[in-house]
Amino acid sequence: MENYRRMASKIDQHMQQITAQGISSPPVIVDRMMGYIPDLHQIWVGTTDHQLMALSSEFPGFYRYAFIMEEAFEEERTKPSRSYDGVPEFSATHKKKMAVILTTAATLERGYQTFLEEGKLSAFRPQVDELDKLHHQWLADLGHFKQALKLDSTTAKMQQDYTDMLLDPMAERIAGLAKSSTR
Repeated sequence: MENYRRMASKIDQHMQQITAQGISSPPVIVDRMMGYIPDLHQIWVGTTDHQLMALSSEFPGFYRYAFIMEEAFEEERTKPSRSYDGVPEFSATHKKKMAVILTTAATLERGYQTFLEEGKLSAFRPQVDELDKLHHQWLADLGHFKQALKLDSTTAKMQQDYTDMLLDPMAERIAGLAKSSTR
């Protein structure tokens, strides 16, 4: 439970910062908090209802984020049709690579956000430099993944397009965070 408390606390802190910046729009919050989705999922599936209620009570920002994400999921789930309906599934190999790319992206977003929130980047320069190396490797891996999709005759154009629609904004967000960390 202590690990879940740490994750909920980080989500709460970030939500407090977003609120302090005057951001209240759920779509913007979802976009700014994308890196916390793996943590939210881990808490959601790893806690009992009682534990989840306790975390929600202790960390109001965590509760708000979880509520926003639940509403967004439900809204998406109940749409009569979605633009990605009918997109074929990736092969097992591509799914595995996509999972690694998304996990690394979440690590980068959370890492950069954490250091930026601290405000004293010079004190964390070695860690930020490590994040920068991971970012460069991630960009290379992302490029290789997109190229592999293009070269794979079993990958539909629609799959490539939706991959770009998901990953390009993510890459832009991470690049913005990386750029902010060099100031």
